[in-house]
Amino acid sequence: MTISRQVCPFHADEDIKGVPTGTDEGSLSFTCTRVRGHPHGGPHSWLYVPQPDGLSGIDGYAAELGLATELPAAIAQYRGHWIEYGVAERAYASQCPDDFAAIVSRYGHTAVRPKQYTTSAFLAGVLGVLSKHGSVLYHLGPATGRWKYNGTISWWAVAPAPDWESSRLSWSDIGQDMSYVPGAADTSR
Repeated sequence: MTISRQVCPFHADEDIKGVPTGTDEGSLSFTCTRVRGHPHGGPHSWLYVPQPDGLSGIDGYAAELGLATELPAAIAQYRGHWIEYGVAERAYASQCPDDFAAIVSRYGHTAVRPKQYTTSAFLAGVLGVLSKHGSVLYHLGPATGRWKYNGTISWWAVAPAPDWESSRLSWSDIGQDMSYVPGAADTSR
């Protein structure tokens, strides 16, 4: 089944058409432009990442790892900033290294070897679900550094929503490498 439209979780009468994020796995970005009725005021955005057959949702493996708590906590380390996906991934990997290693073992990572569905896709999917519930905030923005091949990528924050124009922290800004990924063959930025 192909997803192309979703209903805003805060406005049952607001049917939103998804916008492709430019990734190969078919992710879509949704934005309800209403300024009232969302938990953080202003427009509300969320991400849809299709999951491969047999992969549990937030209630499965993600719930076992406590990602509903751990991912927002990792992003909260950068409170007051929108952080590019890679910064969020690195923050989670630093906060929960054993769990991150288990996810890499299960799904792989492009820093280890090229693969269609990876740790990054899994974690971005969980973040997308969390954004629907208001646990984290989502914004589509430019991809930098290691992720620049995507063109655009997800950016994350916790409430209150930081100013998009002045409060962004990109992967290129942090100047880190991929050494946080267990077994990384490519540790370049």
